[in-house]
Amino acid sequence: MRSTPRFTRYPTPFTHDTLLRRYINLSTSSIESLDALESACEAATFGRNQETVLDESYRKAGKMDTDKFSLPFDAEKSGLIDVVKTGLLIGKEERKDVRAELYKLNVYGKDAFFKPHKDTPRGTDMFGSLVVVFPTPHEGGALILRHEGKEWTFDAAQVLASSPSKRIAYVAFFSDVEHEVIRVLSGHRVTITYNMYWAGPPRVAPPPGLSVLHPLHESPSEVGSILSALFADPAFLPDGGTLGFGLRHAYPFPSVWDESMEDPLVTLQRWLKGGDAALFQAIKALSLEPLLRLLFQSYDYRPLVIMMDHMIELGHTDTCEEYLLLEQGGVGLVAKHFGPPPKVRDPWYSGRDKHGPRATETVDVHWINECEKWNRVRSEYVAYGNEASTEYLYMNIALLVDVGPAGNRTDISAVHGVHSPRIVDEDEEDEEDDEEEED
Repeated sequence: MRSTPRFTRYPTPFTHDTLLRRYINLSTSSIESLDALESACEAATFGRNQETVLDESYRKAGKMDTDKFSLPFDAEKSGLIDVVKTGLLIGKEERKDVRAELYKLNVYGKDAFFKPHKDTPRGTDMFGSLVVVFPTPHEGGALILRHEGKEWTFDAAQVLASSPSKRIAYVAFFSDVEHEVIRVLSGHRVTITYNMYWAGPPRVAPPPGLSVLHPLHESPSEVGSILSALFADPAFLPDGGTLGFGLRHAYPFPSVWDESMEDPLVTLQRWLKGGDAALFQAIKALSLEPLLRLLFQSYDYRPLVIMMDHMIELGHTDTCEEYLLLEQGGVGLVAKHFGPPPKVRDPWYSGRDKHGPRATETVDVHWINECEKWNRVRSEYVAYGNEASTEYLYMNIALLVDVGPAGNRTDISAVHGVHSPRIVDEDEEDEEDDEEEED
């Protein structure tokens, strides 16, 4: 908690007369001053289905835009953002630069409330919200937060009542956290809200007269805008599904990976660059989870593709790679294409072997662009046949993301994707074999 700033309201529109200003010290404000502040506010709206809605049966509160007031308080200069980063972010995320943008002032008077909701992202790099609660006398108005079946209650009125005067309370949370303000029983709950964004690296201004254009695919905001428009189309994956992206850039993987090295998927998250990094960040900004996965393309049992969430070393074996990968948690991948499938040269063996390896779990992946061979990872093993020989296990890397149905793209609970693969029973496998024979 921090010392309380004073609040200044500027009446608009401005006149040529002496500028009238109203000062309110929110640590010692009177009921009359808070009543006046509430009266100066507009009715608070909220976002619903990409529209701004005024509905006092869902939200009853007052709001004031940033051009209507001034605060001699800076969340970043005060050190509050550093404190928030320490509590909210974990590990390497804590070292990232964060920008806080003042968004609104809200006054919740008696009987005001805000039913359960999630904040509308104000940009593809917005990741959370910071709410500062001033020590104005009030009862009720606790903030309830819910995420992944868990619930927390932040009652600022109680926190401030038990603290010395001239203090503020604050709470910060990620954009995918559902929250609500329960009914205020008495007094005035006064808050300011900041939108929190990931701050990019310092920008260097180009010399005068030089105009610099960056590729659209390397801008997280541009990529996010394209994905947002795509997800807003109800005809696009109406029931949800899994999207697949091949990486655009090459990365310096070891010529031969072994178990003494860090898993390449872990390493790659630190290496992502250009369009790959922009795509990864844009997906996260949309409250979805980008996942890096290893893919093994079988050439002996085509069209079998096996997806792994970690690299493995086979060691010494006389068993086919496909069986070993499936035993180690591999999941079958079924390729889907929005256009015609790419032309692939048939290997010496093609077709499903009824006695070959079968994936008991599968994921349908709708490919946006294919994986390229320049990001293959390989590990060495000794294979025993008629005689021992050195062989290599080759794995490609792709970025996958589960997407929910139209209207609720973040809800992947019913999607048979990377998080919850589809279980394949024997009858279904037999039907697929019969279909292939008929073809």
